[in-house]
Amino acid sequence: QSINKVSSRVILADGYTSLSILGTVHLSINMGDMLTTIKAFIVKELCVDCILGMDFINKYKMIINTEERTVSIRDGPKRTTLQFDVNKHCINYPARLIKHLRIPPKRTVSVPVSVALSSAQVLFRPSFKLQQRSPILMLNSSLKIHRYTSFISLHNPTNEVRLLPKGIILGTTTIPTLSFKKDPDIDYSLAQKNICNLIQPITNSEQKDKVKSVLDKHAKLFDTTKHTIVINVKPHAIKTLDYPPPSSKPYYSTPAKQDAMYKITQELLQFALIRPSYSPYAAPALLVAKHDCTWRMVVDYKKLNNITIKDNHPLPNMEQTIQVLGNGYQFFSKFD
Repeated sequence: QSINKVSSRVILADGYTSLSILGTVHLSINMGDMLTTIKAFIVKELCVDCILGMDFINKYKMIINTEERTVSIRDGPKRTTLQFDVNKHCINYPARLIKHLRIPPKRTVSVPVSVALSSAQVLFRPSFKLQQRSPILMLNSSLKIHRYTSFISLHNPTNEVRLLPKGIILGTTTIPTLSFKKDPDIDYSLAQKNICNLIQPITNSEQKDKVKSVLDKHAKLFDTTKHTIVINVKPHAIKTLDYPPPSSKPYYSTPAKQDAMYKITQELLQFALIRPSYSPYAAPALLVAKHDCTWRMVVDYKKLNNITIKDNHPLPNMEQTIQVLGNGYQFFSKFD
């Protein structure tokens, strides 16, 4: 759909926060087996992909049943009911006020909060209990956490000074569900070639067609011309013993290997697979020859491994596991 460029502002449901409108667009949204349409505003930044407002609710006579956790919409004589999409594996991290806070009347302040995440892009949801007993206003928003700290905007709409104690939970943060960076330029010919190579060992033509139809829906994953980067995942943490950070000098390398190492490093930087870092930890890298006469970069983390607290998870007996899972199943996959 074409975008109709406009310049205006809208007020959010809190009654005072405004957003700049960049344009409007007519959207078609699939709600179950019903196709709905709506005129949507385009803004520069939003904490979610889309917000459906009262215009959509009134147009399709939406009914939200919180007890049964369903939402239903009607278009003419037809009514469609949908179940709430609840992520049961979503982990909430409380956002606590770092210091005592005094908010003057009619003022908006940005305050530091602590979150039990070293670095992440998260979604913030204000505490319902706090909003019930305090007039302080907060918004659902997207926060960037750096070194266990982020900032939240608070507004005091009253004519009195409001106080908040240190350590109070202002709300909860959640890490958004896993997603991939969008890239419209997909090399479908290469993707199809890789898919065909994968399904070639399948001899049953009916099964081969079914597998291919599934893989075709995710063709981007088989386009190996560009690196696929996963974002919005839980930050990785390595717990170490109380030892000084290990540091090692680089291994001896020939000029040819140094050039190859430089090219590999630049490629990793280009695709954001690595980033420059200033740290007391240092591990040497070396090149190992692959079967196709190219180089694979390997980092020697032996010293770091020696002081790392291991994540010990007892492995189940594989034969017993297959026996439990194998009732009626013939195909199994695994992650290496």
